[in-house]
Amino acid sequence: MTLGADEGTQPPLVVVTGAAGHVGRLTSAALAGHYRLRLIDLEWAAQGPRETLDGIERMALDLSHRSAWDVAIESADAVVHLAGHPYPGIDARTAVESGAMLTSHLAAAAAGSDVRRIVFASSIHTMGLHHRHGHYPISQKWAPRPCCVYGAAKVFSENLLEILAEQTPISVICLRLGLTGFPPGTAAHATQWLGPNDYAQLLHASLTVPLHFGTYLGMSAAAGERWDLTDTIRDLGFDPVDPTPVPDNPEEPEASPCLMFPATLTPPTDPVEP
Repeated sequence: MTLGADEGTQPPLVVVTGAAGHVGRLTSAALAGHYRLRLIDLEWAAQGPRETLDGIERMALDLSHRSAWDVAIESADAVVHLAGHPYPGIDARTAVESGAMLTSHLAAAAAGSDVRRIVFASSIHTMGLHHRHGHYPISQKWAPRPCCVYGAAKVFSENLLEILAEQTPISVICLRLGLTGFPPGTAAHATQWLGPNDYAQLLHASLTVPLHFGTYLGMSAAAGERWDLTDTIRDLGFDPVDPTPVPDNPEEPEASPCLMFPATLTPPTDPVEP
């Protein structure tokens, strides 16, 4: 079920969780004027529990509590779920509590609500071990191979939302986003960067495309050698326009608990499909 253009006298109400973050601000800017917005973030607690300005509602809620979700999505038509710890170097407990558990609460609340579409901000870290082992270009049709516990929690969240889509009329689009909201710091990060205009394009398509469930890679055109964007282009009408900035640092990424990047970033001569 999608959000149609003719929904009566008011535009559909879209809830954005994690709205104070880098990607949250991009999301709000992309959707403002097209939808009614309810922006959720715990960071706004100091400013009071709720305020509305120019038709945009802002709420401070702790989404780690299941009951907060009932308030967050009340009367909403769609949810863009961004909330959660955004960095791949987190430990397993943080990944579960600030990632997978929030999605679990969303699925439980949405099942008995008016919500018709969920757009979930997943990550290319769900496929990171394919990248580490040079299986280019990486297809979203392949089985997930997360490179860190952050990516593993995203896979679990995708699975929860697919079950929700199977059990209810709620449709779900999962966007496996590359580097979003930041310029690429290295040449390696440039190959997985998603520009702001391309992100806005994916976001609008994900709210309106007539699909019941789908998982799609989200990166700008420079990613094409390593990440297969064919399905994203075909199903979401994606036409990337953002030129990738020149990285500040040509060096490879520093070592981290995430296994996305191999010891050498040189791709194999003959890409191998897993």
